[in-house]
Amino acid sequence: MPLTPCQPGFSRGSLGVALLSLWVVAVCSAADAWEKYRVPGIAQALAKQRGVHPRLYLDAGQVGELRRNLGTTHSNLWLDFKVLADRAVSQGPPAYRERDNSSGDEQLWQREVGNALPSLALAWLLTRDQRYLESARRWSLASCRYPTWGLGRIDGMDLATGHQLYGLGLVYDWCHADLDEATRRTIREMLVRRSTAMFEAAATGKAWWRQSYLQNHLWVNVCGLAVSGMALADEVPDAPLWVGLAQEKFQLTMAALGSDGASHEGVGYWEYGVEYLLKYMSLARSQLGHDFYGSAWWRNTALYAQYLALPRQAWTRNLSVVDIADCPRGHWYGPDYLLRGLAHEYRDGHAQWLAQQVQEARVAAPGAPWLNLLWYDPRVKPQPPGDLPTLRHFDDMGIVAARSDWSGRESLLVFKCGPYLGHQAVSNFTYDAGGGHVHPDANHLVLFGAGEWLLRDDGYRAKWSGQHNTLLVDGQGQLGEGAQWFQAKQAIKAFPRILRCASTPELDQMSGDAGDAYPASLGLRRYQRHVLFLKPDVLLVCDDIVTDRPRALELRFHPESRALSRSGAASLLHGTQASLRLEPLVGTNGVEFFADDIAIEGRHGEQNVKMFTVRMAKQAAAWRSVLAFSWAGRGQPLPTVSLASPDATGQFRVGQRLVTLDWDTGQARVDSLLKP
Repeated sequence: MPLTPCQPGFSRGSLGVALLSLWVVAVCSAADAWEKYRVPGIAQALAKQRGVHPRLYLDAGQVGELRRNLGTTHSNLWLDFKVLADRAVSQGPPAYRERDNSSGDEQLWQREVGNALPSLALAWLLTRDQRYLESARRWSLASCRYPTWGLGRIDGMDLATGHQLYGLGLVYDWCHADLDEATRRTIREMLVRRSTAMFEAAATGKAWWRQSYLQNHLWVNVCGLAVSGMALADEVPDAPLWVGLAQEKFQLTMAALGSDGASHEGVGYWEYGVEYLLKYMSLARSQLGHDFYGSAWWRNTALYAQYLALPRQAWTRNLSVVDIADCPRGHWYGPDYLLRGLAHEYRDGHAQWLAQQVQEARVAAPGAPWLNLLWYDPRVKPQPPGDLPTLRHFDDMGIVAARSDWSGRESLLVFKCGPYLGHQAVSNFTYDAGGGHVHPDANHLVLFGAGEWLLRDDGYRAKWSGQHNTLLVDGQGQLGEGAQWFQAKQAIKAFPRILRCASTPELDQMSGDAGDAYPASLGLRRYQRHVLFLKPDVLLVCDDIVTDRPRALELRFHPESRALSRSGAASLLHGTQASLRLEPLVGTNGVEFFADDIAIEGRHGEQNVKMFTVRMAKQAAAWRSVLAFSWAGRGQPLPTVSLASPDATGQFRVGQRLVTLDWDTGQARVDSLLKP
């Protein structure tokens, strides 16, 4: 360890006694903080593989077994992987550039350098083709020569570093015997320098993400630190410290996860985070003898990917998942290899099926394609989701996903009403443990039907409630809005919640209470939303709003299509494949209706962004509103929805069905209007 003033015999030299004393106290405090990560059990476990390479994820015997599988069970996976490895060989490592015009000081273009390194190293292990070894060497040396891994205070402290520590650590381990000594020394010295700096930052509080136990930055960075430590454990005395820090951080992360398997960061960040969690968990088991796989969150998390996947027949590379929170509509990392890892661990045929479908549709994102080769277990047979319920309530996070069926052409509704990090985390944490990518969107819903988006999310934007399908009061939205990142300090102990959730073959119903998500100054005494999904093509959104005095109330909905025409009180929107009808049925007196583009704030504060918005506005202290949505393929007849009678604010006729809502309980039922 480089700081030695705490050791006996340290000379004060000519420095002032007072200044030196203060410095010694600070250094000793830092050293004490570091020593908590010198865990004897970790050092002993790592020492068992002293001098053995490869040892991370694979040993020599496993490499031989995997080689044999490339021509049989893993042949298709190998062919797909080889295309990507060959591409990295032909392209070569990117030249250093200070700015990439998208990630600011983070220099996130370097993530792809770290991502490429394991693929090249594994291709070498499996083929002994010198092209792969030489390319792994070139990419590694390019990484080591980059003058910065992030700019300014981020240099060496964040994602560019986490990815490159991870990749260089695996190259060092997997190619150890085959690299020339000069290359090994260069990689080793870079790993030591960068790992020491990141460890010190995380151990002493300099790294902003050090306590973000529910955020992808911590997971990526300490996973990279751990791989570096495991690769160098028998050569660098302090390397087990790096692993000790990672072990503590991941133990605290696992304790913070709820039980439902859902992510507050959206599917894209779920993929990113789960990748690095699983990467570490696999090593913790093999290198440290510690098993993280037993929690309910991990047993359930493949279902999060399953239920927030769009209908299978609609998939394209940029359209395959529900984009709530800061999530794109396409995949970011995998998720084929993640699902295969979960399928292997939990003997989960549904996860295996979804991985197979993602691969066959060519919609995966190749963040770590080499993991397909390591984690695929052909003994787990793919199981289509037809035997799963069509509705799933992720009760800790407050997310409900409901679909009409599993045909691949179904309608899909997702409804959100929960605390920003989930019930368990918000109950346990008194600070923000990683909510930057959350949106202020309690009682928000999105809808996909007839092959395309009908009601949309705003995507990866600055965080404003008005960009969601929910309520504004006096022009203001929910706690946490108003900046590029969710302002979690405002919502630390706010508990919007799902009140009830039920499903029958004909009707899915869910109710959310979002009152706690709004500032007390807005005087919102009740905001309950009852959502009735009459499968497959009708949605009733029933809002019950009460305030302390008459206020400006505005319900917003954001159709995907801008092509709107009016037909009496109803509005018709025509997309590429679908038509959507929306019509206010209840609470229309004194309501102003608007449908136009509104200015919204972009991801980096851009002000020239527009979003098509349907707005219903009313000055009132109480408002019960029902808005009916129905949809069909473009050119097909739309279902008709109407009040059962002029005075029946809780009874609706949908074709030959009568839907009855109890406003007080949120319970609903469906009866046939046809005589037996």
